[in-house]
Amino acid sequence: MFTIHNLEFRADLIARACASAAVATTVSPSYASEIAGHPSVAPHLSKLVGVRNGIDASAWNPATDPLLPLPYDSRSWKAGKKAAKAVLRERLGLSSSQSQNQNQNQQHQQHQHQHQHHPSAADDVPIVGVVSRLTAQKGIALIKHAAWRTVERGAQFVLLGSAPDGRIQAEFDALARDLSNAYPGRAALHFAFDEPLSHLIYAGSDVILVPSIFEPCGLSQIIAARCGSLPCVRRTGGLADTVHDCDDGPGNSQAAARLPPNGYSFESADAAGVDYGLGRALDDYFDDPSKFAKLVDNAMSIDWSWAEPCLEYEELYWR
Repeated sequence: MFTIHNLEFRADLIARACASAAVATTVSPSYASEIAGHPSVAPHLSKLVGVRNGIDASAWNPATDPLLPLPYDSRSWKAGKKAAKAVLRERLGLSSSQSQNQNQNQQHQQHQHQHQHHPSAADDVPIVGVVSRLTAQKGIALIKHAAWRTVERGAQFVLLGSAPDGRIQAEFDALARDLSNAYPGRAALHFAFDEPLSHLIYAGSDVILVPSIFEPCGLSQIIAARCGSLPCVRRTGGLADTVHDCDDGPGNSQAAARLPPNGYSFESADAAGVDYGLGRALDDYFDDPSKFAKLVDNAMSIDWSWAEPCLEYEELYWR
């Protein structure tokens, strides 16, 4: 049995492996459908099965995570995430929520064109996080657009990641400077591999953005849900299989049949797509906190471990 993680790399060897293997798997059902026409895979479609990835549920468990200031579970997430937010803001030099709240309400009101804005009773503003390698696959232009849109809406933006391509890294260095100059204390971009900080971002963010151009499975959105941060994703590959948009009808996505509503998704890989997904997430945070909290409850209730995928693999091995 041969598993394709990402058809983007070494397609020639993947073709040979598919020809030699009894079964070929890949890391989500939707990605299996998306690559079905590729010449490396197409002659062997009868062998191809998509099984979504899981996460290490012990490593990513906010109830026992020693890297978080206050452990929390699905019943105590409000206090736990509030504590994580405070530490995250202090570590990255973001302004406290109280100092920003009045300005946020004014700016948010300017963006309410279709309904009257009723300021949330919460004493906080949302944090939108991105934890990602900065490569073309991950939607570089969409991440940059989202950073500006987030701060314009009165929220805060954090990013952890780095670019193997120096030109892309230079673009994000410039983005960090421009955001800092235009919106002091509202955005923080940290260019490194930092495992402890990633735990803090997943726990302290309210929304985790994953705007991938293509995504075989994706772990960021699964980890986010485990930590009670609502995923906002482009509907592709494994992102389509793991995020059920809260405004979708029951038959509108791969995830809808199997999962409770647990986040936000969008189709088009452009600014309008990001605005549709992220805009609704911020609207719900500001204007419908009970809906937002219910989605967090849903996201944290789902088993994202390897338990279910392992059963599928066992069946394949026996076959």
